[in-house]
Amino acid sequence: MKKLIPFLFAVILLLSCGGKTGKVVSDTDSLTIGSVADTGVDKHSEAYIRQRIDTIYKGVGKPTYDSEGREVDYIHNPFNRDSAYCSQRYYALKKEALQICDETGDILYDFDYWVCGQDYSDDWSCSVADVYEITDSSAYVDLNIHNFGDRETTIALRFERGDWYIDDFCPSADGYDDKYYLRETIRQGLLTREKAKTLVGYWGWVGDGCPELLLRLEMGDKGLTVTECNIYRLYGFDNAKAAFNGSILYVDELEYDEEAMETKWEFHLHLKLNDQGDLTGDCRIRHPLASKDYDGPITLRKDYFKYRDEVRRNSPVLSLEK
Repeated sequence: MKKLIPFLFAVILLLSCGGKTGKVVSDTDSLTIGSVADTGVDKHSEAYIRQRIDTIYKGVGKPTYDSEGREVDYIHNPFNRDSAYCSQRYYALKKEALQICDETGDILYDFDYWVCGQDYSDDWSCSVADVYEITDSSAYVDLNIHNFGDRETTIALRFERGDWYIDDFCPSADGYDDKYYLRETIRQGLLTREKAKTLVGYWGWVGDGCPELLLRLEMGDKGLTVTECNIYRLYGFDNAKAAFNGSILYVDELEYDEEAMETKWEFHLHLKLNDQGDLTGDCRIRHPLASKDYDGPITLRKDYFKYRDEVRRNSPVLSLEK
């Protein structure tokens, strides 16, 4: 589920692409360029930059193949184009923002910035319209993109490691460029991470008519982690993943049998803190060891766990009812 603010930033980014008047690179950090072997090629010439962009975009919008020869469309291309052709500072921001979104359950982009769309047409193409404002460390390139129609977009380049790399897909004079969006995603994500720390601990089911669930959450380097997710005396989920977006906690595990093309088991929690401090919401469970599946409401209370048969977990934290 994507937050409203990141969605608005994404819209701003799409609208701000194109039109070269007054664009600036938002970063102001200094650039140290290593020595480049004298090959007789002027890498700061318009001709070379055009050639470099052709190389970078050569494989975009085209199918590739995996190690077994199966066709893989561009959207699922295993080749990490960002790592290969983006500047180091841009790629570092992208990785951190993706990590944050993995913790919060957000979507960083709902479109593909390489193809300028959510998909690509069979006749997708890209050509350089203009190269300008070339300095020792930066340049701008206007691109003509054909993808279910024609449009113009702009990219900012950064000279590092002896060549040109993409430093922003939507440079903008007002500061709302792609890197700003990544930084804002990270900033909001770090605030959400602090809220997530309040969820660390044991959570046990409250009430009748729902699974006797015990959930334990811990905070790790990658946000909330599930260290225990068990249904008393029945079965457990050992690979459940947690995501918290600041208001809703998601816990999910899905085991899919590709050969049989069917789901072996699944576990889903969609919970929100209420005024009493309990997590309330929906639970869906399907497990081969269960006598029946469950799909309904559930309430979890922190540091609370009481089984229906009056047996209590041998833990000083969970032995007391609250």
